[in-house]
Amino acid sequence: MEAQDKTKAIVIKTVRYGDSSLIVRLLTEDSGLQPFMVKGAFSKNAKIKAALFQPLTLLDIVRARSRSDLGFLKEASLNHPYHNIPFDMNKNAIVLFISELLSKTIQEAETDTELFGFIYDALISLDETEMSCADFPLKFSIELSRYLGFAPNTDGFRCGCVFNLEDGCFHQNGNGMLYVIDNQLTEKFFNLCNSDISENKSLDIRNGERRSLLDSVITYYKLHVAGFNDIKSCDILRTVLESV
Repeated sequence: MEAQDKTKAIVIKTVRYGDSSLIVRLLTEDSGLQPFMVKGAFSKNAKIKAALFQPLTLLDIVRARSRSDLGFLKEASLNHPYHNIPFDMNKNAIVLFISELLSKTIQEAETDTELFGFIYDALISLDETEMSCADFPLKFSIELSRYLGFAPNTDGFRCGCVFNLEDGCFHQNGNGMLYVIDNQLTEKFFNLCNSDISENKSLDIRNGERRSLLDSVITYYKLHVAGFNDIKSCDILRTVLESV
């Protein structure tokens, strides 16, 4: 007999299955990343509509789990409806980027309520902020690395130093290092590492600098996450944030 239980969930990825169903990967509050079948999501009389599973939607779900690895959703509803993200081109581009980043880094079905809480709160903060969100992708990516276990070590920072993307530490110079953030940008990277994601304080980062730092952060993930490859939504993000 199947057991049913309820939890909060964040939509990470969806794949259409057959003519009318979906397979969705949800980050659940109590069980980590879980795959679910949503039967008939595209049908006219669907109990659970496909529209609920837009990237990073915050849900309440009731699941029915059997011995199969693939669970089934019995109910799904909005936990926290977004008021701005669906209608803001900049925020929408950021959500696509974060969704892809999470799908490439979170692979385990392990309970991590702190990670879930960080992502959940960050998304609400993004939705509600009325300030510029241009630095949000950088702040989120750096903060996420803390939960994934490879946060930058900021202890060795000194003015004029560089950041080595391979060992995650600051150094006096980059001699012999293949992957570094140069001394022109390292102080701004350090400031990003020490900023709160919900903080609206300007970090005085220009568009060109922001693009370079984003490229460096993606390289940092490639060096520290097995199998991590390019993020397709990065080009869209760069283009959209040019005007922010």
